[in-house]
Amino acid sequence: MRVAGALRPRPRRRAAPVREELQPLAGEPVEVCTDDGALLHVEVDPADAAAPGAPTVVLLHGYGLSADAWHFQRLALRGRHRLVLPEHRGHGRSTRGPAGPVAVARLADDLGQVLDEVAPTGPLALVGHSLGGMTIMELAVRRPDLLERTRAVGLVATSSGGLAAFDHGLPLLGRHLVRWAEQALQRTAERADVLERSRRRAADVEQRLVSHWSFASPVSPEVERLAARMMAATSVGTIADLLPAFGTLDESEALTALAGRAVLVIAAERDLMTPAAHGLTIADAVPGAEHVLVRQAGHLVMLEHPAVVTARLERLLARAAGDGGPGAGHEVVLPVAARTRARRGRR
Repeated sequence: MRVAGALRPRPRRRAAPVREELQPLAGEPVEVCTDDGALLHVEVDPADAAAPGAPTVVLLHGYGLSADAWHFQRLALRGRHRLVLPEHRGHGRSTRGPAGPVAVARLADDLGQVLDEVAPTGPLALVGHSLGGMTIMELAVRRPDLLERTRAVGLVATSSGGLAAFDHGLPLLGRHLVRWAEQALQRTAERADVLERSRRRAADVEQRLVSHWSFASPVSPEVERLAARMMAATSVGTIADLLPAFGTLDESEALTALAGRAVLVIAAERDLMTPAAHGLTIADAVPGAEHVLVRQAGHLVMLEHPAVVTARLERLLARAAGDGGPGAGHEVVLPVAARTRARRGRR
């Protein structure tokens, strides 16, 4: 399995067509106060025509993002399923809570409190991207009562541990990148306002960097701007609070706990944040898990190739309902747009 290597210039991208449907989506807003005082913003989309006994679908976003990261999947699933979209503390419209390091365990406790509030009964389908997937894995260990109600789990571009050894596409430098970033953020924590102003002045540069580490194929300008806006809206303090958690992440115990449920693992071939090989590790550790590797995809695969991710989530929900048959095991998917570009190249 090939993971992107050195940071190098990529061929100039041809912008994808404008997506007219890329408008902010809003549901019923709910505010959940955690036991340490953080106020978590949660969006709830009711189901107009959900099948009896259908699970509540929870879509949990990743590091530095917001609920808007699930824009296309939310657009496709809303009305047919009850959707719950929480935003991690310090992300989106949620408050940061007490300053200081935040462990994945804290985020799992947050998620548990959200579900106690907005989905206290009935079956669940938990879907998480990146940090959201890590949070769901940790929840499986910390809240066996919620795990018992969980019929399906979707883990998208995430990892169960071992990220400290990953080079993030920067051989020789990448393994030291997180440590350097932690030290830099600690030194600037007291002058976060100055750093935020600098970020705003360098917004164009930040958008290009976000695009490089988020996507591996052409996306529309709207999608690029959405990704950059979500990252820019995440404060330096929140980034600093969570960064140390990735180096010590170990969710191996959770993988055993997920056995016996419909589990989908989606990995992105050119993911520079959570390597594709980590998705395979997760799938191999969960008996019966379906593993999908998406070619020509970066870390924000659900925005880059939304049709692929949405179709797989729909199949996962069908499996959870007993209508979709067994998982497909290991599968490699080349998105339609990528196949078209490959054919043109051969000509």
